[in-house]
Amino acid sequence: MWTFDLLMKELQEILKKISQFNENEKAILATVVDVVGSGYRRPGARMLIDAKGKSIGTVSGGCLEADVLERAKKVLETGTATVITYDTTADENSVFGLGMGCRGIVRILLESVTSANNFVFHAADNLKERSAFAVATLIQTTQPDLPIGARLFFDDSGVVFSDFEREAMSVINNSVRRAFADQTPTLETFEFGEVFTEVINPPLQLLLFGAGFDALPLIRFAKNLGWRVSVIDHRAAYNNAERIPEADEIIVASAENLDENLFADENSVAVIMTHNYDRDRDILRRLLRSKCLYVGALGPKKRTEKLLEEIGGNFTDKQLKRLHAPIGLDIGADTPEEIALAVVAEIRSVLSGRNGGFLRERRGSIYNR
Repeated sequence: MWTFDLLMKELQEILKKISQFNENEKAILATVVDVVGSGYRRPGARMLIDAKGKSIGTVSGGCLEADVLERAKKVLETGTATVITYDTTADENSVFGLGMGCRGIVRILLESVTSANNFVFHAADNLKERSAFAVATLIQTTQPDLPIGARLFFDDSGVVFSDFEREAMSVINNSVRRAFADQTPTLETFEFGEVFTEVINPPLQLLLFGAGFDALPLIRFAKNLGWRVSVIDHRAAYNNAERIPEADEIIVASAENLDENLFADENSVAVIMTHNYDRDRDILRRLLRSKCLYVGALGPKKRTEKLLEEIGGNFTDKQLKRLHAPIGLDIGADTPEEIALAVVAEIRSVLSGRNGGFLRERRGSIYNR
């Protein structure tokens, strides 16, 4: 299942901000590295705090930020990374009078960063190339010469850089490889300290076929989530940067003229809303054989059944299972904005392995997959 949410949007905004730093400028990067029990944000949530106290992102629902900002000042002065712990398991109002309102333990790494930071540089590069990566970060150390914040960066090519010596790097490398393969964050304790490993995928790409009026709110919703949006429509009068400035990519072409690489991205989803039967048939034929994780199509169920009948072909159950038509969760959507909400919510639920039901009826943690 796909792991994505506002963490990606936060990371993109933080990396963009750091890339604009001057040579001597630095800020504090706060990262949630561990949550036990109840917590508003999950491991991997980030907040960037500059020298003036301005911030991007959040590490809680607002209850921890003020205290984190104060502690960040010291880290900015000393340059020494540290991990702070907020524990409300005994008394929900016990931590500095913050009144968190939840019973849990949250640990946050605070570290100084500049535009030359290794993690910042390689994370930005991998996201630009749409390449997944994993990062192992030391959050507790038993060795004076191994500082908190030491990292190992891993992607498809292997270890990109490591702050660890060979023996520790070998142990961490095996752990990171497992996390990378399983797409699962881990927290492990080794002889030399405790290591938080997270897997970061590139932004989800939305292939949106159709640039009509009802496509516009869907584009805005997707961009607010940090997704990359490609809009495909043969009508240049509709599909242009002036009309759709939010789109990352605009492709003016019909389905038969589209490059095969467009359908090869394994981190993509597709939505068909051309409102043209023949075009929908041509697009659906290609999407069912694509690597898209999700394919959604507007229109009644009988219309889609007819499209599939005319397309023919021996599609596998796995290929057909990715098709959602009519598209969207059943929320009574009527307006373009409501339909866009239903579509985005369905994509989110499908990629998270959820059924889109009411949280009040869910048993156990709302975060467990």
